[in-house]
Amino acid sequence: MCGICGVINKIGPETKEVVISMNKEIFHRGPDDDGYYINDKVTLAMRRLSIIDLHGGKQPIFNESKSILAFQNGEIYNYLDLRDSLIKKGHIFATKSDTEVLVHLYEEYGDEMFRYLKGMFAICIYDIDENIVLIGRDRFGEKPLYYYYNNQKLIYSSEVKSLLSNSDVPKKLNRNALNYYFKFGFVPDPLTLLEGVLSLEPGHYLKFKNDNLSVHKYFEIKYNINPEYKTDIDVIKPLLSLLKESVSRQVISDVPIGAFLSGGIDSSSLVALMQMDSTSRIKTFNVKFEESSYDESPIARKVAKHLGTDHHEIYIPNRKFDQEIFWKILDHTGLPFSDTSAIPTYYITKEISKYVKVAISGDGGDELFGGYSTFPWYQKLRRYQNYKILPSSILAMILGEAQNWPIANKSSRLRQLYKAFSFISADKETLSRNILELFDDKQVKKLNGKDISVSYEYYHNLNDGLENASDLREIMNYRLKFNLPADMLIKVDRMSMANSLEVRAPFLDVDLFEFSTSLDDKFLLKNGVGKYILRETMKPYLPSEVFSHPKSGFGIPIHTYMNDDYEKLCHQEIREDHPLNILLNFEYVHLIKRVGLQNKSDNSQITVYKSGLQLWAILQLYAWVNKYNIEV
Repeated sequence: MCGICGVINKIGPETKEVVISMNKEIFHRGPDDDGYYINDKVTLAMRRLSIIDLHGGKQPIFNESKSILAFQNGEIYNYLDLRDSLIKKGHIFATKSDTEVLVHLYEEYGDEMFRYLKGMFAICIYDIDENIVLIGRDRFGEKPLYYYYNNQKLIYSSEVKSLLSNSDVPKKLNRNALNYYFKFGFVPDPLTLLEGVLSLEPGHYLKFKNDNLSVHKYFEIKYNINPEYKTDIDVIKPLLSLLKESVSRQVISDVPIGAFLSGGIDSSSLVALMQMDSTSRIKTFNVKFEESSYDESPIARKVAKHLGTDHHEIYIPNRKFDQEIFWKILDHTGLPFSDTSAIPTYYITKEISKYVKVAISGDGGDELFGGYSTFPWYQKLRRYQNYKILPSSILAMILGEAQNWPIANKSSRLRQLYKAFSFISADKETLSRNILELFDDKQVKKLNGKDISVSYEYYHNLNDGLENASDLREIMNYRLKFNLPADMLIKVDRMSMANSLEVRAPFLDVDLFEFSTSLDDKFLLKNGVGKYILRETMKPYLPSEVFSHPKSGFGIPIHTYMNDDYEKLCHQEIREDHPLNILLNFEYVHLIKRVGLQNKSDNSQITVYKSGLQLWAILQLYAWVNKYNIEV
């Protein structure tokens, strides 16, 4: 696990110092070591968190003739298999590092090398003789890669803050990306909120050759239902085998390894398989929230006792806001981050890093096996759309009347009804993105301060690979393509790396994923409960409480987290003389701030949870512009 950065082409005498400075900004991603390669065409660097081949894995790593080198952020889980096959083809290895596989894989397969990799990674390959640079990112976006290309000069890094430390990268707000942030709370790859700064999309690689930069896709999500999987028995055996293989690959490490244990089906399943395959008690970690409705620690405790793990509980009080954590989130994301679950993620990874260098996480289980509560809700809405129970004219009348519904604490049902009607009236293409919106289109227009047409062109490829797919697969695909890389995985990577902890996600194993795409809906969602076949597979190995309690989120209920310090920060950052108010409608922004701070319960307009999230998102945006001196 590391961080990488560099400057390619048009190298000046000051470039070395610039890249050294960029590398210092990602020190937390790899405090164990650093590495550089410099010639008259490139200046490449990395920070290393030593996990595999502690003494022989120093980067860059070269091929036999020193004509090809590799820098890597992440882990290649199938490196032992690749190493064996490459040795049989005549390649000679000098280390036991997974990074060395990359240079020989490039020698053997060139640009096609990424298709052979199973892992989480951002990789830079430099072919010195041909002056070719390849930079690739893993299939699901577990590891980050940001870049800026201008005037035939490429600047890249694992983190935005590192990129911005290079004065050649402009600090200018990307106005076109702002609507995405308001609508969804995140910006989809390849866009960022910085003009000219792009995020390399998952499953893609850059190629820099002959002063030209090109972007290529090497992985495409496709769904092909396998008719041979007819019964639970047909599916359980291969699923269990793939789960075991994935966990076995991802627990390879030369340093201590532990696991998140929330008490949910995903993390509990992985811990069960880890402990089953271990001769010693594995270390497990759980967050205990002060707010009992968000606390799964009693279930996690039972799972740990049942499996015999070395269990640790981390207590997080909900009601104490400290500005330090707010600024840490901005510091390590380098961009506004609206997901408040970054707070507990930071705290738990900070605590875990005191015990281990690597932790296994259940991320991806919901995306692969249909676990989110919004999935059956989406199916129901699509059925209503298909049946066309209410003519569009009646729906329009109802929505028009709903605008005049009173605001009252007792009228949450009216809000829910209005939301359902507005979703039903939307078309199929917009439903999947609207169902998880932070601000609706009318609110986005109000924020912009003018009546603009709100367009989301980067979602137009949403249905790629979804020919004849079910409603369930449509919404699962949306979460996998957009929410997972632009929100969930950013949170996990940045907060864990802030604490120099590597987090691995066995559910995102490529073989397991491809198997999941072959399953009929009946194996995913049954009687409104998600992850049906995963539950059936793991029932023999886990206590019954894992399967009977409702799914809980990992988010901080931000409305219970507010205090005088939080209110002070809001007034300090969201103010009338802020540069953003050149673009935005401050009167409406001020209303969001007031409602977010004062709202204590759900009403017909908004839930207290959502009003808190909206304020947090606005606060992150305003504070980010100030912190990084972003030109608006």
